[in-house]
Amino acid sequence: MDYLIFSFSLMLVYIGLAQLLHVQFGLLGIPNFGVVGFWGLGLYGTGVLYVSYDVPLVPAIIVASLIVAVVSYVLASMVLQRSGQAILAATLAFAAMVATLVVTEKQLTNGVQGLGTIGFPFGDLASRNVVYFGVLLAVVVALIWVSAKLRDSRMGRMMIAIRDNEELAASLGKDTAGTKRTVFVVTCALMGLLGGLTAPLHQFLVPYHLAPSLTFAVWIALVLGGKSHNLGAMIGVFATFGLFDILIETYAPVPAEQAIMLPNFKLFCYGVLLVMIIMFRPAGMLGEDRPRHRARADAAPANDTAVKEG
Repeated sequence: MDYLIFSFSLMLVYIGLAQLLHVQFGLLGIPNFGVVGFWGLGLYGTGVLYVSYDVPLVPAIIVASLIVAVVSYVLASMVLQRSGQAILAATLAFAAMVATLVVTEKQLTNGVQGLGTIGFPFGDLASRNVVYFGVLLAVVVALIWVSAKLRDSRMGRMMIAIRDNEELAASLGKDTAGTKRTVFVVTCALMGLLGGLTAPLHQFLVPYHLAPSLTFAVWIALVLGGKSHNLGAMIGVFATFGLFDILIETYAPVPAEQAIMLPNFKLFCYGVLLVMIIMFRPAGMLGEDRPRHRARADAAPANDTAVKEG
């Protein structure tokens, strides 16, 4: 039961990361391939503050998230006005730098030997892992709700305009650079927040947690579900992490001698699903999703025209 709660808690973290990537890439067009770097900086920042400096867990998570915000602001100032390929390479390099620092800075992170132990809050409760799952659920639901409101707001429509044609949006007087920088910093800081919230789940932190596979898994989930749809991130995580990491790896009656092949089989299935989606449904399982206010605004002139003709 405890392992199942851990698995569902980790799935919530993946949903939250995919939701934030939906805002960055699906709405604004920023190809962030350093998701694991921002998440990992929040994860290890929380761990270092909690274990090495005896900072309580909640302040440690907040401070680590602020550190991620500062780092992402510096990175945004350097690369966001460049091409998509440059942003992709820079964020990927940033994730590699974080993983390297975790291994080399042994005085802070204890290197490959690992850092811990990071306990759950609510220490007096018998089912504190269940309560913590409820906290994660509340955070992720809040992210989904804010994302939905953002997409249908004036800010969301401006983000979509920047994604589709940044030069045109700038020519109309929109602060495209400021908008991209603000959204990038806030969403990366929230990735760091999710990293800090993940620390008690793992309890003992090792560099293996910062493998690039987390970034790839989040990207695959977003593309499968639909990058422009608010719920695409959730559907994609259910179809990947939920299906393979929880259902198949935990409950499928796979013989022990063949279980070692499951990770490779999972990656193979991810690749097949991704190719099929790109070939037959490029917009993802849920397809395109435009802001509702725009749809109503477009419908209003048509209705007025019909009334005049009548």
